Amino acid sequence: MASQLKKEDEIKIFILYLLDKIGYPLDYPSIGSIMMQDGIVNFFDFAQCFFALVDAGHIREIVTEKPNRDCGEENSELCEDGTSETEADPDIDYEPATTVLYEVTDTGRQVARVLSDSLMVTVREKSYRSALRHLSFERQGAYVNHSYRPDGDGFLVNCSIKDHKGTVMDLTVRADSEYQLRRMLNNYSERPEVVFRGVVALLSGDVNYLFED
Repeated sequence: MASQLKKEDEIKIFILYLLDKIGYPLDYPSIGSIMMQDGIVNFFDFAQCFFALVDAGHIREIVTEKPNRDCGEENSELCEDGTSETEADPDIDYEPATTVLYEVTDTGRQVARVLSDSLMVTVREKSYRSALRHLSFERQGAYVNHSYRPDGDGFLVNCSIKDHKGTVMDLTVRADSEYQLRRMLNNYSERPEVVFRGVVALLSGDVNYLFED
């Protein structure tokens, strides 16, 4: 399937737009998977444009290091990283393990928000929904909550999702019986992401076949 975006500037805006919408650092394989899963951009164009954005300062690397060596309990002389100088094996490579994550810089965020309108609306919306499917609410640091209160002979059930940017979903529906209440609460507790995607799909018309007679 041919990619939808071919121009370098459009691909760069697309990358910045999605990283800005996601809102937290990710590793390169995860970013690549998200960007390419809908066939909007191909791998070679993505890789070239992504690292060009890194070089331009629109995307920054976040490198964390974790020493590979373990500190013995009985060591009397310890290095700064907690490793014994007397027991260090010269034949072992003690280079620290590194994890590299990427996030949008303030400059990249400004570019994304100013120029993302130039992307096709269908491209923006489809790619962002796909990103939400790819990333769990747990990884996004989202807070999932539910509550209910009596309402006449039934109950009002509230299901909400919030992240660091604010409210993602705040939905209140009526349960006509205790049985329906329990079903709603259990299903939402077990599958909040599925419920959220279903609500978004219904409201955006992606599953309009449900309304057909």
